[in-house]
Amino acid sequence: MRDERVRHIMTAAVVSISVHEPVTEVLRLFANQPLHHLPVVDGLELKGMLSSADMLKLEFFVPKSGTQVSASLLNDRFRIDTMMRRPVVTARLDDTIADAASRMITHGFHALPVINENSHLVGIVTTSDIMQALLHGMGLKPRPEQDEATRTPTELEMRRAIEAAESARLKGTDTDGVAASMLFLHKRNALLEALRQDVARYLHGQDERVHTRLVKHIERLGQTGQESELSIPL
Repeated sequence: MRDERVRHIMTAAVVSISVHEPVTEVLRLFANQPLHHLPVVDGLELKGMLSSADMLKLEFFVPKSGTQVSASLLNDRFRIDTMMRRPVVTARLDDTIADAASRMITHGFHALPVINENSHLVGIVTTSDIMQALLHGMGLKPRPEQDEATRTPTELEMRRAIEAAESARLKGTDTDGVAASMLFLHKRNALLEALRQDVARYLHGQDERVHTRLVKHIERLGQTGQESELSIPL
């Protein structure tokens, strides 16, 4: 009932740009569309990635008057194939959400282009997609080879993602706050699960002790911005 693969949370209608396009076309796309990441392709094959941050290096050269001469100078000086990031860190359609999250944390990226077995671009998955999946209760399903593990598969996948986030925070490599966001959502998800369980008990038994815990749960949920432990023992 719950789908846990990248193919189920990615954006399939991804905007991309040909490696042969002029740099001014990149600027036009970032200016006219709500984009932060732009895959670079040659035909269908993924070749590189550009981000809105990459475009900051062009700021000094961006034509202020919009004249054709200024645009030509910009295109002569810069090319997409020299500005894009490569090799590209990617995700596959059947990668788990935990795999994608761990890869983002390790490399400090907010998005991963998704490719098929032919290295053709088929979508993009972002930190926002992963956060939405977590908030909506999607599991972190493991790869088939983990079925014989002593822990349940979902616990193993979650543990690996959380450990990667904690490591990034301790090493000071979480410059974009991806790991901090993952840890926050993990704690908040634990609190929401505890709240769900107590709500179920209260509705079935009207237990006064459970009522008290429900009040505490709700109070703690209001402390979203505080550095407090969000789980409450049952």
